[in-house]
Amino acid sequence: MKHWLIRTSLSVFLLAAPVTAQQLPAPGEFRVTPPAGELLERQWTSFGAPPAGYTLEFLRRAERETLHLGLKQAVLLGLKNSPGIQVDRLEPLRAVEQTLGERAIFDPTVSLELNKNYSVDPYGTAASPFFQPVQSSQNRDWNVSLKKLFVTGTQFDMSFLNNRFTGSLPNQVLKPQYRPRLGFALTQPLLRDFGWGLTTIFVRIGENREEASLLGYRAKLAQLVQRVIEAYWAVVFAADNARVQEKSVEIAQALLRNAEAKVRVGAFAPVAVIEARAEKARRDEQQIVAKNNLDIAKAALRLLLNSNPNDGFLPRLVEPTDTPGAEEMVLDRQKSLERAMLARPEIQASALNIRNRELQLRYAENQLLPRLDLRTGAGLSGIGGDLKPGAVNPFPGGYGTSLERLSGDFYNYSVGVVLQIPLGNGQAQSKYSLARIELEQERARQRELVNQIILEVERGVNDVASGYQRIVTARQAKELAEENLRLQEKRFHAGLITQKDVIDFQVRLVDAEGAALRALTDYNDAIAKLQLAEGSLLENYDVKIDGVKKEPEPWWAKF
Repeated sequence: MKHWLIRTSLSVFLLAAPVTAQQLPAPGEFRVTPPAGELLERQWTSFGAPPAGYTLEFLRRAERETLHLGLKQAVLLGLKNSPGIQVDRLEPLRAVEQTLGERAIFDPTVSLELNKNYSVDPYGTAASPFFQPVQSSQNRDWNVSLKKLFVTGTQFDMSFLNNRFTGSLPNQVLKPQYRPRLGFALTQPLLRDFGWGLTTIFVRIGENREEASLLGYRAKLAQLVQRVIEAYWAVVFAADNARVQEKSVEIAQALLRNAEAKVRVGAFAPVAVIEARAEKARRDEQQIVAKNNLDIAKAALRLLLNSNPNDGFLPRLVEPTDTPGAEEMVLDRQKSLERAMLARPEIQASALNIRNRELQLRYAENQLLPRLDLRTGAGLSGIGGDLKPGAVNPFPGGYGTSLERLSGDFYNYSVGVVLQIPLGNGQAQSKYSLARIELEQERARQRELVNQIILEVERGVNDVASGYQRIVTARQAKELAEENLRLQEKRFHAGLITQKDVIDFQVRLVDAEGAALRALTDYNDAIAKLQLAEGSLLENYDVKIDGVKKEPEPWWAKF
């Protein structure tokens, strides 16, 4: 049995209960079959009705509680509950079962046969002095055989056959007559299907597929972590931006009240009120958009983390508690590229895929050869039976005596070769050409993958570097916009500038605050994407996947 385990060093407590590390279902869990009685009963029952659709009661049921989570807690919860990763989590198990199916060709097969036949036949022609117009015969057979394919490609068959015959003809002097036979047969390919390790090629392909599937699962986990981080910071940004827009509306409302007061005392023309109301309406619209974006971001995070302990239609809402960091990240472009080439699971999986294509080509090469099989066999025969009164026969005795005569006095053997030469050999040639084409395609895919990863690392390094510069400049722009607005408001109260000028400076401050928030969010997203490109994202969040744990192979599969 093989299984994988996701481990994490995070200690998370949600609703006073710890979120534990998750263990992938073991393959044995899917091999549990219903009891024999239940299987027999199902043979006589029809399929049940198809499952019913959603009910209104279910659709109206949602988790009402809100979780307050830090980023690492959100990552762990996403790894535990995300529906998409639950699909990917089963993919390695499917690869395990495929390998077991390939290895099953070496399982020995035991066959048991019990048979009885009885016949009464009329005859119209006298064929011998012992002719009878009506003849009867009875055969009882009990046989056991064993078949096994060896890793050398040898097909071994051993059989123990038993026959008890009783006939009505008077020339049968042993009634009943027992005929046990013990024998074996070997078929050894010498050209096609022969070669050291050839019969285990598909087992090795399956084992490589298992490792590639596990690496693919690791890549999916890293991508999920990056999506959780992006969704988490999207909620933080949307919430901060909504507060900025709310503050902007409050400033616009204060400006409108000031304009109305100035118009009442005749200090401003009535157009100043219209101008202030127009600006207030514009900022109201921006606030509506910001709140809508916040709701959408929360819904995306809510569905991605999928915290749904009571199986409601909608999972719990999530409120982030962390704030994005602004510390400068030390960058080394060359080390990032080297780390990506060594750590990215996609590259390791690609190498395994190429190895599998090479193994398939090796098998296709062998199938180009003609078939030359060495066939040999040997057997022992025994005989016995109850001697008819007055008859003479050198082999009287019961069934036990017939078994004793399997001593080697009565034997048979055979040795031969079978040569098959397909004229044209078009099918094997086609599969060989196809295997070469697929190998070149896989190598080209690997080159394309490497180029894509290089580009991801280059983009990641540049985004992180420029992202930090954006944070610095955006902060400066925000501070200058705040100071500028403060000074311009003093000039406005002194009558040196118009209300329209104040509105313009307020808009610039709101834009600067939004740009600062966006720069901070983009910088943290860029760090996560760079770590994803390097293949270090799971390590940075203390998420580990244990290696494959295998049970020893059965002894009969080793030869």
